[in-house]
Amino acid sequence: MKRILMLCAAMFALVANAQSEQWKAYLDICGQFRADMTPCEKMEFYARMDSLFDGYIPLRRVEMNYMEAALQCGDTATFKRLAFRVVRWKGWNPLVFYYVDQYKFLKDCDWWPELDSIQQAVHSRKDYSYAETLHQMQQEDQAARRAFHNRSFTPAEEDSLGRRMRDVDSANLVKLKWLIDTLGFPSWDRVCSYGSADAWLVAQHMHPWFQYGYVKQLRQAVADTNADPSNLAYLEDRLRTERGLPQLYGTQFTSTSENNRTAWQCPVADIKNVNLRRGQMLMPPLEDYIEGYLKSSSEDGMLDSDNPLTEMGDNYVRYYYLGDQFSLLPMDMQQGVTDAVAYKTAGDYCAAIPIFCSRLSNHYPFVRDLKRYLECLLHSECVGNQYCYISHYEVLERMVLCGYEPDAWLDSLPDTLSVPLRADYANLREEYLRYLNHEDDAELTAALASRVDFEALLRSGKNYHRYELDTWNHAYPLLLKMTDELTKGDYEEFFALLWREVERGNLHAEDYASLYDRTYYRLHGKDWYGALAAGVPSARPTTDKHIRTAKPKSLNERRRAACLPPAK
Repeated sequence: MKRILMLCAAMFALVANAQSEQWKAYLDICGQFRADMTPCEKMEFYARMDSLFDGYIPLRRVEMNYMEAALQCGDTATFKRLAFRVVRWKGWNPLVFYYVDQYKFLKDCDWWPELDSIQQAVHSRKDYSYAETLHQMQQEDQAARRAFHNRSFTPAEEDSLGRRMRDVDSANLVKLKWLIDTLGFPSWDRVCSYGSADAWLVAQHMHPWFQYGYVKQLRQAVADTNADPSNLAYLEDRLRTERGLPQLYGTQFTSTSENNRTAWQCPVADIKNVNLRRGQMLMPPLEDYIEGYLKSSSEDGMLDSDNPLTEMGDNYVRYYYLGDQFSLLPMDMQQGVTDAVAYKTAGDYCAAIPIFCSRLSNHYPFVRDLKRYLECLLHSECVGNQYCYISHYEVLERMVLCGYEPDAWLDSLPDTLSVPLRADYANLREEYLRYLNHEDDAELTAALASRVDFEALLRSGKNYHRYELDTWNHAYPLLLKMTDELTKGDYEEFFALLWREVERGNLHAEDYASLYDRTYYRLHGKDWYGALAAGVPSARPTTDKHIRTAKPKSLNERRRAACLPPAK
């Protein structure tokens, strides 16, 4: 009964502000279901739904429940009528009826050939073997993962099982790509709901470059009411967490490196409205989902029954920025990007691209680094490893989430790239701002108006994460104004506070170096990181060939420590 109620409520949320008498009546019928009803008693309610929607129950699962109740009640006439209706008028593949054990008897019915012939006429080909192949792939996928359950392993055994799982995933990737390219996307009308679910489960364990294309086709199938919207939500969330972005529907969990039998829930954007988004995807409330996930995972032995879920706490930033709780600090990402910037500065784009890819694919990047990556793509035919390649559109999406606003930089791009970027920007910006939480933005913005308030805010220890704020991405002019007030007696303390924000991933290292060098030059007559000296292309201010650098022999050593590429 609970499942039926959740589905009813979800469908109600899907229809924008559905206030019609028809939908009110539908919810009233749902509310009258009881867990102790017999199949024949349920039939009465399903028949009322059927009549209410003129023979077109909008939820496929509810229609399948209707058919199952008819079968259990012995009402073969109703079952046959429904079977022909969903195949003839709704385009279902009759494979759905022999894919599940309880429906396999249909193949022996005298009216099965007639039912089967409808599918052949409507779809021009039968995809039974397609669905069977998907089911076999799903079984192999799950077997490789179940091998890790309910026992402890030596490091050698765990490595062996890991290799086996990767081998299965690699083979499934090749198969699934070939099937889709050859036979088409595994939608409901082609491989039935079970085959579509098998394909989706296998796709969840593919490389992101494949998932990007898969999710686009799945999104279209959902729009055509030809795939399960909850499957789309799961895959969207998985892709976002792999990219270090907040998930939208709360479907993804991860375990800690200290205790892999205790789960974290991956960050959820705008969590106040998460159940509204889940309802739009025909999913139950997040609270019910978490309860079910923890219960099933504990029963399977994957999580501790006494302590299955914990808060992320201080590890939240590490996970969010890096997409990998086993990494150390956001600083690691900046250090890696430094190598890519050095290659780009030297004009070696083919060396820079794969480093940018590997460092930005699972991280929350800065706009400046994304621009550099795009420039590398524009100046070279080398796109690096396809497994970590980030498309132009993906780069723009990340820029939007970093608070990027269109500027003169777009004018420097060729029309083939700048025109679509400009066209897509407005829609992306509007869409993704709805998913970002800006509750702390006002407090940080207010503090940036005063150096005293800003320093007090930084000393408080609270981390105003850049992932949820636009403020950090536009703070440079305000910080520049603060540094004009610094003296020889207090500038080091101020920059120590700023450096912590670099380590946290809130402030770009080059912005830090530029601010530091402007201050150091004003107080000492030289720069420290070479950000003002001639020949350093990454300097934000106008370069001046007469500016000297303090201790030039150790300049690159200092720059490396500050995550900056070497000076020329």
